[in-house]
Amino acid sequence: MSNRAKLLISILFIAAIVLTIGLTRFYFDVTKNNGKNDSANKTDSVVRRIGNMQVFTSESGFCGLVNADGVVVIEPEWLEILDAQKSVVLVSSRIGDEVLIGGIDYEENLVLPIVFRSFQDLGKSHRAGIVAADDMRIIYDKDYRMAFPNSYEDAACEGDNLILTRQDCSFLYSMKEDKPRLLRAGMVTPVSGQRILWRVSNQVFLSELSEEDLLRISECTTAYLDMLLRDDFSSLASISSSDYISGLSKPGTMPDAKIDKVYDFSFSRQEPGCYDLAFTASYREQGERVGKQSVQMHLLFRKGNDDHILLTAANLDFQSAEKPLPVRQDEDETDEEEEETDS
Repeated sequence: MSNRAKLLISILFIAAIVLTIGLTRFYFDVTKNNGKNDSANKTDSVVRRIGNMQVFTSESGFCGLVNADGVVVIEPEWLEILDAQKSVVLVSSRIGDEVLIGGIDYEENLVLPIVFRSFQDLGKSHRAGIVAADDMRIIYDKDYRMAFPNSYEDAACEGDNLILTRQDCSFLYSMKEDKPRLLRAGMVTPVSGQRILWRVSNQVFLSELSEEDLLRISECTTAYLDMLLRDDFSSLASISSSDYISGLSKPGTMPDAKIDKVYDFSFSRQEPGCYDLAFTASYREQGERVGKQSVQMHLLFRKGNDDHILLTAANLDFQSAEKPLPVRQDEDETDEEEEETDS
């Protein structure tokens, strides 16, 4: 037999051995949910029950989960197992110097990032995951499916309703239906060093407007009043479009003014997709000895072609400022609130 043939046989023999070892390890692998345990993962003691399953610790001190048949469904690789639902198991692990919480499925794939400091129950159907890095709340249902696409500064439960706070604005949602329904929005708009609170609870308007729409209206109101008071309209493109910018520019209308108070709010719908935020502002021009002056403002907003809210008109009425705003039949009855002063 030639040397080349001997070398080929040797290579094939070695390959066969390697393949045999690999198949043996695969066949006898007990690290994934087959009810067997090696000595390192052997059940040491049962910690507690979650439904019909039991949390146990191994000889290594880590926690795992066994089902009602005694089969290991989650290997003991976690500092703690906090909850087990239909498709997600809530676990904790040490990440750097912190113990953080996340979620895995029953194949031990990571389905919730391990970034949470804790979880807060919100009534019977929801819970908030509190992110360790920024203390923001992410809202999930009881099976840890995300219920809202945004994160919130605070979250609370009030009967069947959730109160969610975002950018200092609060949103009250009814959770009775399959889909959360927005019942009321309390919007905080900073104007001239003050925090102005206005509310929307008309269900027709709220069925058409999202959180993003209402926050955008608040953002545009703040930006436009700031431009008006500074007499600088160079940033109008950020809140409107070229179709409306020329009509929004009102140079010299309120130069160097200081708003003292904003009151008599109303929020109404001119037509589907077009909304009017109206209020009266009392102001004092800097350097002038005359008393306060007032202006009645109507800011009109419309959804653009991309469904993005735009400021389309700003009507300033100085002569009618002392008269109460007209009441519309479709106007929100709860949309008047005195301003809150920043502490």
